[in-house]
Amino acid sequence: ILIILKAYRILKGWPVYPPCSGVPLALCVFLKKRTCDDGCPPAGVEWIFLATMSLSNHFAPFGGLLGGSLIGLSASTLLLFNGDILGASGLCSSFLSPIKTLTDRRQQWKLSFIAAFALTTRAYVAFVDPDALTDDRLGFARGIPIVSELGFIVGGLLTGFGTRLGNGCTTGHGICGLARLSRRSLAAVLSFMSAGIMAASGCSPSCPFFPYFRTSYDAVPGHLPTEGTKTLGAVLASLVAGAVLPGVLKKLSPGASEEERSTFENSRRKILPSMASAALFSLGLVVSKMTVSSKIYDFLNLKTIREGEWDPTLVCVMGSGLLVSFISYQFVKGWNVVKSDYSTLETPLCQKPPTGQFSVPTNKSIDKNLLIGEIIFGLGWGVAGLCPGPAMFLAFTGYPKVLLRWFPSFFVGSWLAERVKSYQLKRKAD
Repeated sequence: ILIILKAYRILKGWPVYPPCSGVPLALCVFLKKRTCDDGCPPAGVEWIFLATMSLSNHFAPFGGLLGGSLIGLSASTLLLFNGDILGASGLCSSFLSPIKTLTDRRQQWKLSFIAAFALTTRAYVAFVDPDALTDDRLGFARGIPIVSELGFIVGGLLTGFGTRLGNGCTTGHGICGLARLSRRSLAAVLSFMSAGIMAASGCSPSCPFFPYFRTSYDAVPGHLPTEGTKTLGAVLASLVAGAVLPGVLKKLSPGASEEERSTFENSRRKILPSMASAALFSLGLVVSKMTVSSKIYDFLNLKTIREGEWDPTLVCVMGSGLLVSFISYQFVKGWNVVKSDYSTLETPLCQKPPTGQFSVPTNKSIDKNLLIGEIIFGLGWGVAGLCPGPAMFLAFTGYPKVLLRWFPSFFVGSWLAERVKSYQLKRKAD
């Protein structure tokens, strides 16, 4: 409906706004009037259709639908073949315990995932589309903020703390949680979306925090990759890829128990599906343009509605990704809405009993950690315009502010959240 109405307005050649109020003239036509008595529709009706008629010309529904479907397919691959959940914040936070991630067989798939994600990212930007991350509006379009160094630091800190405390971000709760009809994930999504909209819409020139979180257009060149940061991104990608090799080459000791043997073999079987999932995730992010900051701000900042610059591409990404992920859950026993005893799986396709099983979260409680954590994450998302998935993509391609400001702060925030959760558990035990 949004696309049809937008195209109808353009084909008719009608102006975007009537001269009297800034309300779309096509809205009056939709109400079967060329003009209202005072040039404006009734106030209640105005807000119902205002977003519909105020879409940005940069709205890319087809790219969003395709990219979101790839992200949903990435989550589905990880679920059906490995039994694991796609969560970008969890993947990033796994490096808080590097020894465990490197040595624990059950964590090996995360290394494979991040390595394949890094290599796909580097290959796409190098060989497929070198301009994939170029944001032509950055520094030129009205309303597209330029995040300051403090904005990246605070955004990363809040995102790391919030996603760790609330156990998820846009992928874990949004794509995977909602797909299994989790009320907990619904509460999380409503929390971080509301907070993100509030942060992005409220951080305007009149906001007291604006001078601290935003900077001038002169700072744009400092946001772009340099030869040094590109090299750093390539080194990080190589290090992660190299970290996978010991786990792949390691052999099982002759005296291993049956359970250890099963764990070893199942962890090896997870490598290829996790790499395929990572490649799909990387492609989904870049195809949907979720790695471009103006796409995020033009959605979260509701003030762009009245300016005719609102960009709901993110809705297409989340919607298509959620749909594909929802379909995959129909093949998992105990999580399928469409009941069938013949088409559901008790064990992931690439896993075998006794250790091979689905690792789907069963926590249903909507507690204060969830709500507070996701609100904090949403604030960080709105301040810096980054969530963990796109941040990983930009880091591996050498964006300096993400590599040297956002991610260090993210890890500090995640570490602090872990300390808070440990204190809560200790206090509860006492």
